[in-house]
Amino acid sequence: MKPILLLAAFTVSAAAYAQSDAPATDPSSAPDAAPQQEETPAPEATPVAAPAAPAGPVKAPPPFTLGRTVSSKKGKSPYATDTQLGHPPVVYVIPMEGYMGIDISALVYDRIIKDVKEKKPDLIVFRINSADGQMNDKYMEAVDNARKEDKIDPRRLASGLTDYRDLAAKLHNELDTYPTVMYVQDARGVSCVYALAWPYMFMAPDARIAGLDVVGALGGGNDIDIKAKMFNAWTGIGKGILELGGRPQELTDALIRPDRTLSADIDGRTTKWRSDTAGSWYVIDQSMEVSARFSAKSAEGSGLTDGIAEDIPDLLYLLGYPEYTLSDSGEKIFRDYNTAWRKVFVESKKWMKEFQEEMLPSEIGKRKQILEKMQKMFKQYPSFAKMWEWTRGLTDDQLTVLIEQLNQQIRDNNQKKSGSGTGGKTGGKGGGKGPGAPMGPG
Repeated sequence: MKPILLLAAFTVSAAAYAQSDAPATDPSSAPDAAPQQEETPAPEATPVAAPAAPAGPVKAPPPFTLGRTVSSKKGKSPYATDTQLGHPPVVYVIPMEGYMGIDISALVYDRIIKDVKEKKPDLIVFRINSADGQMNDKYMEAVDNARKEDKIDPRRLASGLTDYRDLAAKLHNELDTYPTVMYVQDARGVSCVYALAWPYMFMAPDARIAGLDVVGALGGGNDIDIKAKMFNAWTGIGKGILELGGRPQELTDALIRPDRTLSADIDGRTTKWRSDTAGSWYVIDQSMEVSARFSAKSAEGSGLTDGIAEDIPDLLYLLGYPEYTLSDSGEKIFRDYNTAWRKVFVESKKWMKEFQEEMLPSEIGKRKQILEKMQKMFKQYPSFAKMWEWTRGLTDDQLTVLIEQLNQQIRDNNQKKSGSGTGGKTGGKGGGKGPGAPMGPG
């Protein structure tokens, strides 16, 4: 009986490998392969004692996936077999949703870090859903139309890479004492660096990790030597963030550099990434024009992800926690901050439209008040300031220049009051480089 049971267990384990997109070597398709036989169920045996089944159908965790080789990973494992809590965990969810550098910004995570330390959870789940500003759920649905009008060039988003590096380092330094897992709902563009910046990672069924070649596009200029240095500098920063998650050089190169290829061998339970297309198990990237990209299935099949989870409850079940308590204060802090500045942003577009309209000389003070109100919001909400800079090219320095120009006009008008006076209307842009002239991406 024991040999039969071992054979059945091997068949189940092998089935886990078959969930991938398309292994490089498919034995059934080889010319001299023997015809496959239908699997026959193993004879009934006395079942091993197991916990009582939950009420209703539940997806059981797979017996083995390549991504679950805990011994090869850095950081504190989030799996119940490793945490050994002895009680249902308190799970703190930290969202990363929307635009990198705008919605996903340092200020909001300073508040979240403080809250985490006050709540003292047993487990942290980072949840990322960022695809260069394109979101799949109903978050901020009320301002969705406004966001479509304010589409940001992906190169603008990628230009904040040094800030993203600093934030990732801070999150690791402050929170690495907690068992942590990343849950990827979607990550396209520069947000991929966060999707892979933690060693334990699950993906939603339709999630993708793709588009990091935008980092290499930052090295502009016509001089070949300068362009090469800029390219190496930017890609080096990007790879540094990926290495926080323990990602090897072959993988990080292929994810960021279009001129790199990627395949994989399987050594026992470990994925060996290769910077060529000769891998015996998986060929991820054969192109020399775009960087490597992963669907959830190819990430699971190649061992990049620990597994595929429908949602956070499913993720926690796969980690071994049928019972838990979710702390939603991180989600609330994130949404409250981003809802507040986005509401102001919608209003500010009306302010600036009024600013650009023609006004009488006597109304210059009103124009100045608009700019001062804008500058106040710039200081109160860094995300608000970044949104104006990246969509319209308006910066705090430019606001200062425009305000000073209006102050000078007010002084000149006051001096003329005792003279002949000036009637009529005056043009409305206040001189200098106004907010209607956005800077190019770069």
